[in-house]
This record gives sequence, structure tokens and C-alpha cells, in this order.
Amino acid sequence: MKIVYPAKFEADEGGRILVTFRDLPEAATDGADMDEARSEAADLLDSALMFRMKYREDIPAPSKPRKGEELVVPDAAAAMKVALYIAMRACGMTAAELSRRLDVDYREAQRILNPYHATKTARMSQAIEATGSHAVIELQSA
Repeated sequence: MKIVYPAKFEADEGGRILVTFRDLPEAATDGADMDEARSEAADLLDSALMFRMKYREDIPAPSKPRKGEELVVPDAAAAMKVALYIAMRACGMTAAELSRRLDVDYREAQRILNPYHATKTARMSQAIEATGSHAVIELQSA
């Protein structure tokens, strides 16, 4: 699953660009222009996904973009946390089981799972692999 979500960018009557995510109805933001709206959309996507993780809510799979929508990419660190969260939920893994599989203290596993705690990429990759999945980095032109 790619963690890239379609967003609709529409100008309002005042000229501001409104941004909404079909897959994350609670997520809406705006910007003075398209550059600002895109930046705000990326920040908002990170926040919405992290919020869902914090409160142990489902994270929906991204829909295919429709006409007039743009794909928004979360921060790479946020995407790794989300990928781990999704993989663990898919296989029913608990933090205790992650701790056992990584051979780390339970508190370390909790930090890895904390959406607001910075975790090194190598450790995130190990955690994702412990679920039986692996992360793939894809490079695309902007």
C-alpha cells in the first residue's frame, strides 16, 4: 500500500485555496496560494494520520485520485510510522509481541510505536520487517 492520499484543491471566493481529503474527512486546510496550500496539506496529512494512530483508529487505504485532485505525500518519518501501524494492525501484533520480535525492552517498542517520537529509519525498517512486511522507498519527480 502506498501512503499517498488524494486531495482536492479549490479556490474559495476570497482567492484562498481550500484543501480537503476524501479519505480523511476530518482533514481540511487552506493556503494563500497553491504553494502554501500544498505545504499545509502535507503538514495536515501528517497530523491526521498521527492523530488516528494516537487514538488507535483505522487508517483508510488511499483512494485513487479523481479528476482535479492531487496526490499528497506525508513526511517520510511519518510514513514509516504509519506503515508500521498498518502492518501491525493487519497481522494483529501487539507492542509486547513487537518488543519480543525485536528483542528490545517493552518501553523501546512503545517509543517505536509513538507517532510523536523520532525513530531512526533503520529501526523502523526492522520493526516493519518484524511484522512480515517491508517498506519500499519510491523516488518520483516532483
